Amino acid sequence: MRLEQISVAADLLREVEDLAGAGQLDLARERLREFTQARVGREGLHREWGLLAERLGLVGIAEREFNLALRDDPQDALAVRHLYELAEERGAVERAANLLARLVELEGKPEDAARLAELYQELGAEGRLAELREMCARRGLRLPTLAAPSREEDRAAVPVIPPDADLVRFLSMFGGREDVYARQWYSPQKGEAGYSPVRQPLTIRELRSHLLGEVTLGVYPIRLDGTCLFCALDLDIRKDALAEARKSQSLAQLLRKQLAETTAAIRGFFEREGLVPIVEDSGYKGRHFWFPLAAPEPAGTLVTLGRAVLECLAESVGEHFALEWFPKASRPGTKGLGNLIKLPLGVHRRTGRRSAFLDAEGKPVPDPFGLLRTAPRLGREAILAFLDRHRSRTADEKPLGEGPEVVETTAVPLPPRPLWTQAHFEANPSFRALLAGCAVLRHLVQQALEERRLSYDEAQVVVHTFGYLPQGVQATNYLLNLVPGLPENLKLKSPLRGNPISCVKIRAKIGHLTSRVPCNCTFPGAQDHYPSPVLHTRGVAPGGDEPPQEDMEALLQAFLRLQNRMAQLAAERQAIQERLVLLLRQEGGAVQLSSGLLRLEVVDGVETLRFEAASQQPPEPPHG
Repeated sequence: MRLEQISVAADLLREVEDLAGAGQLDLARERLREFTQARVGREGLHREWGLLAERLGLVGIAEREFNLALRDDPQDALAVRHLYELAEERGAVERAANLLARLVELEGKPEDAARLAELYQELGAEGRLAELREMCARRGLRLPTLAAPSREEDRAAVPVIPPDADLVRFLSMFGGREDVYARQWYSPQKGEAGYSPVRQPLTIRELRSHLLGEVTLGVYPIRLDGTCLFCALDLDIRKDALAEARKSQSLAQLLRKQLAETTAAIRGFFEREGLVPIVEDSGYKGRHFWFPLAAPEPAGTLVTLGRAVLECLAESVGEHFALEWFPKASRPGTKGLGNLIKLPLGVHRRTGRRSAFLDAEGKPVPDPFGLLRTAPRLGREAILAFLDRHRSRTADEKPLGEGPEVVETTAVPLPPRPLWTQAHFEANPSFRALLAGCAVLRHLVQQALEERRLSYDEAQVVVHTFGYLPQGVQATNYLLNLVPGLPENLKLKSPLRGNPISCVKIRAKIGHLTSRVPCNCTFPGAQDHYPSPVLHTRGVAPGGDEPPQEDMEALLQAFLRLQNRMAQLAAERQAIQERLVLLLRQEGGAVQLSSGLLRLEVVDGVETLRFEAASQQPPEPPHG
């Protein structure tokens, strides 16, 4: 009976192999899952099924079949070897060591004994290492001399629980939604991993368990008010590349090399752009680039930043890698909590490896909380500056990895005159009257111009007021273009028809602002109209869509104010530059800062400031 069952199993095995050979991989995988599940309790050919499952990328099934092969024959060295390789690939060091020890007993290969000694050293298992040396001496196997592990590696592998002040800082840098976090799980039997929501606030107690490796936690970046405390870029090796690497040691080595090179290139790109990241080995198959924020930012702004970053990096990341940005959307959505990301410095449940912050050389940082105490936080000005540069870049921009180019020119062609400028809010009679009468809209315009910030609801108020005025399309889109993160569909293509938004609806939509800014306008002579800010333009705006005559005096005054502002900024820049020069003289002409090297040079008798970023690829220097 047993021989008959094995014969049937062999026929099924050939059927799946034929499907795979014919390129019908999905059907082959489906049949393999079905056949192997039905044969779990039976003997025979489990090793062969495991080998085929490996070829088809079904790692969980392969692991189960190799274990079943050992149930049938505990001396099956090939099954042991494949189980060992799977364990080492996913970073399960202790299981890999146990399996390799079994291989050394079965086959006695010196290269296996040498690798086992390295694993024992990595685990700090000095007793087992001594036993291995004695066994090798008896068998005549020679072990290489092992170097003592570096102190940095030791300290990166051992969890360090800092004082509560550092834990509070950690949560202020990497915290997410206030009423829920997630716990990572892993099923070795199925080879699957995921996260389960925990619907309660993340506290220092849970964070301490995460850092100790007792649990592994993730957060949902978008908080209840629609803002985030951080943004992050996730660089991962693609799943199909990982599956191939499990079968090819040379590909696995190539992927490790390319991961290090890509990480260094992305770090350099960010530092040149003034977006200094905290780089982390995620503990599984990639890197995280963290950007703790100087102040909470709207998720929409960060989504716009992420879109620009991904566009810049798209052509510079190899085919084996994928990039992902957090947060992915401006809002979590009506269903679910949105995407989550694993908190730094935890143990990945799939691999058993602890994630670690990496220095510029790609080595684990020995004191991660010391790094967090001094790490710069990304400010709004740096975000907006990057977005402005991204918009102005030409299609023939240099790829990632090349330094900036300084181009000197004496003749710069003037850009075409914009349809709307800041000055037009005063020069255009309709808008001058509207903003003079409505304090709420005046505040929103000032907020967009000076802070480049509008919430979605605030932007809607602007759209459904300005859109009914002559030249309202240009004015609306001018303001919306200043604010990163707003949906494109808010922008107008033509003037709006019907009724503008009423004062009552404005108070209902942005009560957080109307409770602070006066919103109690009266409109004498317009009792038959429902109150709307547009009534302030009665008698000013001409009928139809023709733009009103621009007020040249108002334009001139706006021009003079901008000119004075530019002169003031130039004076402030000069004062800061002189102060830096004075400090550098006192320091001997050069100072190494966390962001890079600042030094003073004399060029043709003129003192000049030079700055070299920490990435060793200097941006264009400020000239004295």
